[in-house]
Amino acid sequence: MKKRLMALLCCVAGITCTAVYADAPYPARALTFVVPYPPGGPADLLARAVAHKMGELAGQTVIVENRAGASGNIAGDYVARAPKDGYTLMFGSSPVLVINPGLYRNLKFDPLKDFEPIADFGSLPNAVLVGENLPVSSVQELIAYSRQHNATYASAGSGGTTHLAGLLFAKSSDVSLTHIPYKGSAPALQALLGDQVTMTFTDVYTAFPYIQARKLKVLGVTSASRSDLLPDVKTLQEQGMKDMDVNVFFALVAPKGIPEDARARLETLSREVLADKGVRSQFESRGLLLPKDPSGAALGRKMATETAAWKKLIQETGAAID
Repeated sequence: MKKRLMALLCCVAGITCTAVYADAPYPARALTFVVPYPPGGPADLLARAVAHKMGELAGQTVIVENRAGASGNIAGDYVARAPKDGYTLMFGSSPVLVINPGLYRNLKFDPLKDFEPIADFGSLPNAVLVGENLPVSSVQELIAYSRQHNATYASAGSGGTTHLAGLLFAKSSDVSLTHIPYKGSAPALQALLGDQVTMTFTDVYTAFPYIQARKLKVLGVTSASRSDLLPDVKTLQEQGMKDMDVNVFFALVAPKGIPEDARARLETLSREVLADKGVRSQFESRGLLLPKDPSGAALGRKMATETAAWKKLIQETGAAID
């Protein structure tokens, strides 16, 4: 109580509070989640849900700060260089954590070296979508159609999983697809609705309203297991594409070198957030596949494996951006 009063007086007086908090149990003050994307997207919505619950559990405010730009690289560089005290964290996703190292040759940070993995908060598969007017009803029919026509696919922008899922689909099925990048999922979906492109790969949560309204046809999901949001839709693996397993995962990381007690506490808090029934229900309603092992160690292994896999695909397809 005495330390809290001293901290309050210091802050009121404009004096740095770091020394006052030095002996207090972590976290002794507000945490910040840096989100590499604008408000309203999947990463932002999930980050805010996690921040709210973690704040309740920790007894501290958790601030969500959006630092969008350069496919997440602005936020990535910012967090990599942040103080190593455990109070500035990043709630990121696959592009900034495992894809960008292969896309950008001059990246200013290395996620595997500069970040401390804290927790995996789940993954979101993409749905393979085509227009209602396209004369196909399965992935194999889509592949056959693509071999006979100048097939195109829309993405939410170069370098994201909606782009790279298309590259992997083309490589796995041995078809030629022309990539048409748009500035976000909404214009990509509008292009598909207008029959301007053959197909698109969009996360299941964003795709669900269009599928439910029968405005677009879903032919498969890109994850290894079916989506609870679309339980009757087969995976691409079930349809013969054995190497198709593409998900956007969402995770909490910190600058490498934070104190061990802070790392351990953050991991414990993350587990408690994921164990909460309300949070789980909210995540599952958004089509999220929850991790079997959310630990920082498992996340670190996932990041290493996926970084290597995406680098290989990017090298093979020449998809590098700079």
